[in-house]
Amino acid sequence: MDCKDAAPPPFQPTTQLIDPTRIDLMAAVSALPAIAASSLLTQHLYYDDTELFSSVGRVISQYAATKDGQEVLVLDQTVMHPQGGGQPSDVGVISSPDGETSFRVGHVQKPRGAGYIEHVGEYSSPGRFTVGDEVSVEIDSTRRMLHARLHSAGHLLDTAFVNIGVKDLIPEKGYHFPDGPYVEYVGNIPAEKRETTIQQLNKEAQRLIEEAAGVVVTMNDKGERVVDVGGSECPCGGTHVKGVADIRGLTVTKIKKSKKNVRVSYVLSDN
Repeated sequence: MDCKDAAPPPFQPTTQLIDPTRIDLMAAVSALPAIAASSLLTQHLYYDDTELFSSVGRVISQYAATKDGQEVLVLDQTVMHPQGGGQPSDVGVISSPDGETSFRVGHVQKPRGAGYIEHVGEYSSPGRFTVGDEVSVEIDSTRRMLHARLHSAGHLLDTAFVNIGVKDLIPEKGYHFPDGPYVEYVGNIPAEKRETTIQQLNKEAQRLIEEAAGVVVTMNDKGERVVDVGGSECPCGGTHVKGVADIRGLTVTKIKKSKKNVRVSYVLSDN
């Protein structure tokens, strides 16, 4: 679980997860023997390389969505990051090797507790995939890298706080979407100190970016993926830049009280 796992914007579920006892529903879509949902497993290729923008895989299941004519594809491996951990999902296209069959992915999600990833979208070609088909996956690379910068920027604030001497805040959740990213911490910063703290954070964040340290991803003893951005470690399943310098243009804009927490809002520029 991400140590800053915010609730994302409401996404109306478009899929109805298939009851493993009703595999006839899945078979009716794929026209091949269906795999019970409990046995589906997708390898997360984005864990290994944020800048991997394409991959190949095989369809292991597909089923209809509940409305809007959308459908779900499940692959044995994917480069597409699902929405979660305060980060939006990737979008892109899944296509056949010859390009004749194409499926546009508008949302990616991982059902809670599941080992598989759902690619939600619709076919943009007359042809359809069947279970076992080899496919190519291409993501929107510009969107991916923006999300990685936003997510890493949130983690960098953890380091900046520690470095300016504010060590009693506990990161609780983050919102790493382009429309107003923020990190929330358990604790408080007195109102009279917030403007000074903003100035200190921005100065320290800029120093860390110019220092250009690497972003280190490891696995801990619990088997959790741990990300270190600038010196602060945090269990995280999101995509991140390869170096702190790649965050660029981080500016803290506001600190305010949010119930029991303190919310630190920030923006990224293209500079």
